[in-house]
Amino acid sequence: MEITLKNDFHNTSVTLRLRGNYPTASQVKRAKKVLCGISGCTCSNVMGMRGQQDVKVMEEGLVDGELVPGFAL
Repeated sequence: MEITLKNDFHNTSVTLRLRGNYPTASQVKRAKKVLCGISGCTCSNVMGMRGQQDVKVMEEGLVDGELVPGFAL
C-alpha cells in the first residue's frame, strides 16, 4: 500500500510504501523529518501530519519496538 501524508502548515508531503497497515520505524522518522523537520515545532502529531489526510489514521501498534499509527485507505 502506498500512502501520502501531508502537513498543511508547512505545505509539505511525503509518500510511504507500506507493507501492511503500519510504517516501519525508519519510515516514521523520515516522514517526521520531511513533513516538519523543525526542532521544537508543535505544528503536528507524532508523524508530522497536520490537516486533512487521504488516509484514515487507525489505532496505534508496535513496530520495531516503537508505537506508530496504522493507516487505512
